[in-house]
Amino acid sequence: MSKDGGKSVSRGGQYELDTYFNNVYKETLSSISRYVVSKCGNVLDVEDILQNIYTRFFRRIVKKGYGDIDNAEAFLVNIAKFECKNYFGAMKKRSVTSSFSDFSDEQMVEIEAEMSRSSKHLEDVVCNEMLARQIFEDIASQDAVTGKIFYLHFVCDKKLEEIAGELGLSLSSVKNRLYRTIERQRKKYTI
Repeated sequence: MSKDGGKSVSRGGQYELDTYFNNVYKETLSSISRYVVSKCGNVLDVEDILQNIYTRFFRRIVKKGYGDIDNAEAFLVNIAKFECKNYFGAMKKRSVTSSFSDFSDEQMVEIEAEMSRSSKHLEDVVCNEMLARQIFEDIASQDAVTGKIFYLHFVCDKKLEEIAGELGLSLSSVKNRLYRTIERQRKKYTI
């Protein structure tokens, strides 16, 4: 049986583990996301790496408890270092999704679930998903720094001032990159 802070994990102990994990997740997601973004050349990989980090952390606390973890954020940064190294070491060149048949089974399930939620037309769901993916991949592939700005602002919900500080850029530089890229994408994709 696993130990949770020195106690055996029971039904109540599982609730305690879940509560601990959820609290740590809420408190650290922002900083761990920033760390991973700073290490990634391609922001398209960030979500996969974050999922690996928190999955590994959850498995660890289920198996060994969390009584010996003094600083959860520092513990997660160590996992993040390992996951970044592991992810990029094992990663092969990825191909860009260019047609409907290139979506993975998991992506198709998400699209089908989205379609069944409301009366949206298949074409609208697929077109919106593909357009969003294409725009984000276009931004990330042209300039890694601009890709990080977009990820931190639109996915991590960071303010532009915070992003400027984290990336070591001036606020005006961050704004220029963001607004000019948005305008280019609007013109390119006529949105």
